[in-house]
Amino acid sequence: MKLLPNLRFLMFFLVVSIGGYLFATVPFVHAETQQEIEQKKSQKKQELNKILSEITIIASSNASVSSKLENLKKEKSKLEKLLNLMAADVKILEDETVKQEGELVTIANTYSLQQALYLIDSQKNFLVTLFESPSLGNVLERVLYYNVQSQSMKQQQELIETKQQGIAVKKALIAQEQGTIQKSLSEVNQQIASLEDQQSKYAVSLSKSYSQRNALVSDISKLTKAAQAIINQKANSVSNPSSGSGSGSGGGNVGGVTPPSTTGAVSLLVGGTLVKKTNSVLRMSASANEITLKRPKTAYDKEVATEYNGTLEFNKSSGVYAINELSMDEYLYGLAEMPSSWAMEALKVQAIAGRSYATYKMRYGGYGKFDLYDYVQDQEYSGTSKIKGGSGSQWKTAVDSTTKKVLEYGGKTVLALYSSDTGGHTLSSQESPSFGGTLGYLVAKPDRYFDGGVWKAYGNNVSGSRSYWIKQDRTNTMALLVDYLNAAIYYDKYKIVRTPSEQSSSAVKLALGASAVNEKVGTIQTVKQFYNQGGETLVENSKFTSYLEVIGTTGTMTVSGTGFKTAYNVRSPGTNSVWSTLYDIKKVNSEKWEVWSRGWGHRVGMSQYGAQGRALAGQNHEQILEYYYNNANVVQYDIGRKVRVALTKVGSRVMQVTAKSEISIYEGSTLIKKVPADTEIRVEYN
Repeated sequence: MKLLPNLRFLMFFLVVSIGGYLFATVPFVHAETQQEIEQKKSQKKQELNKILSEITIIASSNASVSSKLENLKKEKSKLEKLLNLMAADVKILEDETVKQEGELVTIANTYSLQQALYLIDSQKNFLVTLFESPSLGNVLERVLYYNVQSQSMKQQQELIETKQQGIAVKKALIAQEQGTIQKSLSEVNQQIASLEDQQSKYAVSLSKSYSQRNALVSDISKLTKAAQAIINQKANSVSNPSSGSGSGSGGGNVGGVTPPSTTGAVSLLVGGTLVKKTNSVLRMSASANEITLKRPKTAYDKEVATEYNGTLEFNKSSGVYAINELSMDEYLYGLAEMPSSWAMEALKVQAIAGRSYATYKMRYGGYGKFDLYDYVQDQEYSGTSKIKGGSGSQWKTAVDSTTKKVLEYGGKTVLALYSSDTGGHTLSSQESPSFGGTLGYLVAKPDRYFDGGVWKAYGNNVSGSRSYWIKQDRTNTMALLVDYLNAAIYYDKYKIVRTPSEQSSSAVKLALGASAVNEKVGTIQTVKQFYNQGGETLVENSKFTSYLEVIGTTGTMTVSGTGFKTAYNVRSPGTNSVWSTLYDIKKVNSEKWEVWSRGWGHRVGMSQYGAQGRALAGQNHEQILEYYYNNANVVQYDIGRKVRVALTKVGSRVMQVTAKSEISIYEGSTLIKKVPADTEIRVEYN
């Protein structure tokens, strides 16, 4: 029976895991995503190289300007020192001028006195003068003295005036030189100002370029992580169990959301107006129950808006941006873990398993301020969109008809792990230690029925058109097959496998030498898979692919199932991957090989496709639950409180809250505001 003709719609509802990773999209859907990631990464790297080149040019130019500035400032210092020295010389000359002028005044005064005395003597009668003088010689000496003194003072005056003229000439020369130096200094200052302005512009350009560089580096890092996450998802699927140990998947990624700061206050704005900043917990609920939380669009993320029942809480110390608190059944209404159009008995299985898992986390696990993530870390939760979607009322009926029903084992709620498809055989919790170690209700069991002489997985009934889960055949050429096998041989020997960019096909072959697959078997003719029960034919208890037998023109060799799976998952193009430890390989022709994965996810506990297949085969929900959760009982249990779900897919530093009805806002337990319907509330983590 073909229930879902739209394959993309089908794949949307596939669950990869609980406690590990749930709901992975199929490889060929993801391949485009990975290709887009690589294209974006390449573009960002080109932009980064351009920015780095610009930074180098700007930095070089800035260094040149800095060097010129340093030289100009040294030149400025020299010119200023010269001007200071010249100013000192001028001061000396001016002091000398003052001194000379003083001497001239003294000489002038002395000369005037001598002239006056001489004038007095010259006006006397010569006979009187002669009579007053001791002798004629004395008279002659006096006349000679006056003449000599007069001549001497004239000479001194002329000498001082000559010195003054010399000083004036020196001052004029210094002033001329000062003018020249001052002009040079002015030019230097202008050049310095121009270079400093240029340097300032370079600083702005560098700051802008560094910001662009940092943003691009951040973008490339995010893209690298996104690409690596795909590789990790491929490489980190479970390995074949050996002697009852070790095949667990790793933990899931919690949405990649950065936790809020615990230092700044939380801002609350209503209708664009700041109501308050607070360090307390903010809680919001709508009178008609339904409330919308939106993450605004940013340069790096698209806008996301989701409707929720219950209360929204914003608590900066919780480690997440938002928490949805609501009743258990309201939480289950939003559990996007199984198509709502599936058989009612399968939906009831999912409802009880989902309630049991949530109850287990509330009773024995949790994360301090909240119980569950809304993402693959726990269970995929989508708010009210699940029951509003196609056949949503059927899913609601499944939840309502099983209300308060959970699975118990030994008086405790079970860790109700489940995955998309077991491929025909579940694994035990002991074989997947990251899912709880040895749990008596999570045991390995066949999940097949015998039909027409062939063992078929119950999940096969769901698609009705394929006997395997998913295949990768678009790019598996002979050259790639040889590379996978060589990498598997390398892994079996060294327990290391690297991506093609880290170690090329030729490098792997060279490292193996005579152990390389073509050296061992020649040209590959056939590759056969052998299961854990022995033989290449699937039987009831076939649980994993033990090894591959490679048959060539000159020989035969074996490669471990784990080795090939690991090598294929890391080295295959795009998101081609073997999603289960149970897989097959088929030759289409010499240049095309198909790798089929039997199952999807960690394969511990309930198989969702298996549950649907069993429901279609006539089993009821209790029979299905009893089979997948060994010796567990369905009981009535009410934990007595609401579920608290971390909203990682919508949460961000800035969030918007709206509702079609009145919203009540509480700070702690105190009502601080009632907001009319359709009014935007904004919450910002500072």
